[in-house]
Amino acid sequence: MRELGGRKVWSLSEIGAAVLRRLEDVPSVWLEAEITNLARRGQRVYFTLIDDSGERRHQIDASMNTAVFDRLVTKPGDGALVHAYGRVEYWLQRSQVRFTVARLELTGDGLLRARIEELKLRLAAEGLTSDDRKRGLPYLPRRIGLVTSGEGAARMDFLTNVTGRFPAAQVLVVHSLVQGEAAPAELVRAIVYLDGVPDVDVIVIARGGGSLEDLMAFNSERVCRAVAHADTPIVSAVGHETDVTVCDLVADLRVSTPTKAAEAVVPDAADVAARLTRAERALARALRESTARRRRHVQELSTRLGGGLRARGSVARTHVTGLSGRLVAAVRGMQLRAPSELQRRRLALERSTQVYLADTRARVEHLAALHEVLSPARTVSRGYAIVRSVDGTRVVTEAATTHAGDELSIQLRDGHIQVEVSG
Repeated sequence: MRELGGRKVWSLSEIGAAVLRRLEDVPSVWLEAEITNLARRGQRVYFTLIDDSGERRHQIDASMNTAVFDRLVTKPGDGALVHAYGRVEYWLQRSQVRFTVARLELTGDGLLRARIEELKLRLAAEGLTSDDRKRGLPYLPRRIGLVTSGEGAARMDFLTNVTGRFPAAQVLVVHSLVQGEAAPAELVRAIVYLDGVPDVDVIVIARGGGSLEDLMAFNSERVCRAVAHADTPIVSAVGHETDVTVCDLVADLRVSTPTKAAEAVVPDAADVAARLTRAERALARALRESTARRRRHVQELSTRLGGGLRARGSVARTHVTGLSGRLVAAVRGMQLRAPSELQRRRLALERSTQVYLADTRARVEHLAALHEVLSPARTVSRGYAIVRSVDGTRVVTEAATTHAGDELSIQLRDGHIQVEVSG
């Protein structure tokens, strides 16, 4: 600072140093503000913290280390309400006041929305929000299960519209808390119970609109998984048109109001009656046309059958006549050929008999001559003798087979003699 003509003159650096000294006395604090202009540059994440709660808008530029930001379980985005812990710092080079953030936490609706988005991503990764797994609703359910508050208007809206559309409809109501910390457990119990009732064909979960915090029971992971894993188709009628919960995403059908839910689960009785009348008329007309077509078809087949039988009868008669003539001719031919054929076969038998007898006679004569030639008597007649044992049972051909004193019989040409072996 300088004295010029009785005036104290400060330089910018002196002002900056003074501001810096003052800010150094400000301790680290928690700020509640909304994030905007979030951007990542190098090793820092830069954003602006704004506060519109008062009569005027307040804002301050802020930044934090990238590594610290990346470790956040739920990362904020533009529009998120946060609690930021850090120090107010003064940047001398640009004469700017900045807030250096050491810790950052989502809070209020911002925290709730971040949790909802994180749940949506996890359930989508498992395929629980996919349209491919969603089932259609039965046209006319035997019984409708309704999960809702016993005190809310949603219950009356649904029942009034169901009764007005289809008076015969049956509704099984299970009361449950629809907001607050105890609501998720009661909602899950109600869903599981109705899913186990055999004649409940569709379940409706209904409640009116409310703030994001009021609807958080329907963004509960427990409730969403109970809806997704139920065997019975489920309609979610939670909030109003602009309120979309995670329960809406995993349900088989999402409608904006309980009234719309009633329209989705039961048809209008008048429309059903009209459809039945049209179907009855169409069926009667179809039966008449079918009967007429079948009658014409039977008549056509009868005519074709009669003509076919007549034609086949004529052909059959002609065929039988032809066969009869051929049979008579064949019998007559056999009768004419029989005597000559019999005579031919008799002569052939006589010839074959004579040939057989001649062959047999020749073979006998040949065997007799051969016997004559080979007969022992013929051999003896030529001067040979046959020596046998005295009893005639053994022919003696070698001297070594005899012993002194043996008696032998010798056959000669003109008789037999008996001899005794002497040595």
